Parts: sequence; structure tokens; C-alpha cells
Amino acid sequence: MTEDEAPGGYVRLLVSLERDPGGEGQEEEWLWAEPLGSGRFRLESTPFFAYGLSHGDLVRASGGGDMPRVSEVERKSGHRTLRVALDERQDLDRPEIQEVLDELLTMGCTYEAMPPKIVALDVPPDVDVASVVERLQAHAEGGALVWEWADPLLS
Repeated sequence: MTEDEAPGGYVRLLVSLERDPGGEGQEEEWLWAEPLGSGRFRLESTPFFAYGLSHGDLVRASGGGDMPRVSEVERKSGHRTLRVALDERQDLDRPEIQEVLDELLTMGCTYEAMPPKIVALDVPPDVDVASVVERLQAHAEGGALVWEWADPLLS
């Protein structure tokens, strides 16, 4: 398996990130996707930085080089993406943070982690997103984390 391939024939797609002119930070993110042919792909990752994309979305991507670039969302999957950032005193290895993540898994969510402080949370269509938000907000009020909507819309 090469760096650009994942099991199941997945490929990497580039996503341009929205930034303020002259702002710092990444200009793009890459996501795993399943090629569907004719420049169409199904996202198999949950984005850490891109807005408006979620796991399972059907996108169009084009361009040469090693990684095609996402140009548009063809159809939303019904999944939603939330992002969690941990307080400076916390990290993903702490038992209390693992309890939060385990609770979200029990609710039906999945997540991808970028140690030590960032989590991209996938909320599938059959999970009550209001309950997920309620749980995250309770932990945010306790000071352990902050969270944001990265893709709140279904269409």
C-alpha cells in the first residue's frame, strides 16, 4: 500500500480551505474517498479543517497530479460533522476525555483524532444530533473542551 492508497482502493482528495486573506494556517486538507468513476467520489473521512463536508458525501473532484481537488458537493449523505478541541490542560490520552469519546461512540457517532487536542466527530443520520450537541455542550460548560459545527446542514 502506498501513501496515497488505502485498503479498499480509496484515494486521497484535496480540499481547499477557507482562510482570511493573509491568515495563517493550512491552505488545504486531504481526505480519503472511494472513487465512483466520472470524477465522482464518496468521502470516507471526517474532515478536521474543511467546512461543509461530511463522511459519505458524494463529491466531484478533478485535476491532475497525485490528488484530485474537490470542486463541488454533488449530494449530501445526511451525516454531520462537528469539531472538538480540547482545553490546554487536556489531551486525548486523559481518562476523562476517553470517557467523553466513549460516550459519543455509544450514542452512534464515530470520530477521527488528531493528537493531542483535536477530534473530528461524525454524526450519522440515525443519531439524534441534538443529544450529541447537548452532551458536548455539557462538557464545554465544564471547561474540558470547545466544539463547533463544521457541517450542520443536511442539504
